[in-house]
Amino acid sequence: MSKELVFVLEPDVGRVTVEISQASKQTVDSLAEDFGNRVNLNCAKPAEKERYLPVLHIGSAKQAWTDSDSFSIWLYRIYHNSVVDGPGRRSVVSVSGCSIRCPGCTVPQTHSSGNGQLTPTSSIVEEIIARREEHDGVTILGGEPFDQPEAVAELVSRLKNHGLHITVYSGFTLEQLIDRKLPAIDYILTHIDLLIDGPFIIDMRDRAGEYRGSRNQRLIGSVRL
Repeated sequence: MSKELVFVLEPDVGRVTVEISQASKQTVDSLAEDFGNRVNLNCAKPAEKERYLPVLHIGSAKQAWTDSDSFSIWLYRIYHNSVVDGPGRRSVVSVSGCSIRCPGCTVPQTHSSGNGQLTPTSSIVEEIIARREEHDGVTILGGEPFDQPEAVAELVSRLKNHGLHITVYSGFTLEQLIDRKLPAIDYILTHIDLLIDGPFIIDMRDRAGEYRGSRNQRLIGSVRL
């Protein structure tokens, strides 16, 4: 198999990100020698020094929201300027709560909804739109977004009203999601631009390819049901 290297140049922040697929350790080490100090990245796990909001601080998770904030999501964090969680530079909404809990998951802290905060959808959209000029789209990942489909469908709807490109990660396969026959899930699938599906399988992480954690995961474009 041929190796693949994708260089993402960001002169405004003085950074080069290299997406690597099927390259040897020697190649990676050689690149590090050429470019200087490196920080390893993985999907859904930004560099520790990357700016992100751990949680939007809008009150206790047990707070009763007003009617205007009736749509809320269990949110773990929002972070920006990601180039490994979908095409281009992304703002990323990481939800909390996951029923799949893949062995070896790189973000196990997102498995429990209690590690996040119940956050109004309007607050999330406000944060994303405030950074709109800095990103090429929004990625929603987890945790597991399809464990709270109604809230995520509302978020997708509001983001689409602003004309944003949306990528969603799920540990479920497309076929499993369709089989659930839930209107909210069908809405998400037919209104996002890219679905990256399937569980993370630690034994298949090598040579996973662009944006994926393991080789079994698929990049699926527009879905018609």
